[in-house]
Amino acid sequence: MKKLIIIALFASGAWAIDQPTFSEFDLNNDGKITQSELDQARTIRMEQRAVEGRKLKNAGEAHSFEEIDADNDGFISEKEFLLHKTIHHTQACITFG
Repeated sequence: MKKLIIIALFASGAWAIDQPTFSEFDLNNDGKITQSELDQARTIRMEQRAVEGRKLKNAGEAHSFEEIDADNDGFISEKEFLLHKTIHHTQACITFG
């Protein structure tokens, strides 16, 4: 029964509801995420989860800006965002907050 529920969640896309998108973090829509935008977007996501009564048990384990900014240019590009999300997809809730 659990397997059927999990399969149904994946098939319906419901599993991806909580997956962050680049646009959620690129707050000024300039095509890159700054440290400030990452911090602010994480805060917003955490506040939303708290209002929904969801647990924030891994909030302190989010990956650092430097870990996501693979080319160390001081910005997270959409490519870096998606690469990091793909590599750490099972930890998406703690990767981006």
